[in-house]
Amino acid sequence: MTERTALYRYFDADGVLLYVGISNNPDFRSRAHLYERRPDSWPKRAVRRVDEWLPTRPLALRAEEEAVKTEKPLYNRKHNYDDVEFDPTSWTPVTARLKVVPVAELMRCEILGGAWPVGYRIPSLRTLGTAAGVSMRIASKAAGLLQREGLLRFESGHGLFVAPHPQCLRRAA
Repeated sequence: MTERTALYRYFDADGVLLYVGISNNPDFRSRAHLYERRPDSWPKRAVRRVDEWLPTRPLALRAEEEAVKTEKPLYNRKHNYDDVEFDPTSWTPVTARLKVVPVAELMRCEILGGAWPVGYRIPSLRTLGTAAGVSMRIASKAAGLLQREGLLRFESGHGLFVAPHPQCLRRAA
């Protein structure tokens, strides 16, 4: 059975889009938002909700992702990011015996060279590992090095993102 699902949008008093979500019962979900523990207070700022009903949950999920990516609500985290552009064929496979540092250097060059902008999500470790001709485990260790250097930051459930750091800030100036 397909379930009709609402794509809802919350706005503040100035008409700023605060949050986008989906629910088969948006009134119940609205009350639940008020009682969630959250570091922000967007539910208390919301003065207007607009519901758009879609015939199935899968359609609503796709519409939610598209709305978050294009409309950039202030408080959505899921889908609210840009992915870096990456051509896996641009990397030469790593042939060194010890591979972690050379893979980290490939990633570092993308960041410091400006191909991967601050705030953007980098490709999956599987994609990077394949491009470098190494395992996902090696790519993960390389990413760990860059996290410790402050070039990458991890967001649970979302991936790795290019972190604001002095090297990029100097280049942007």
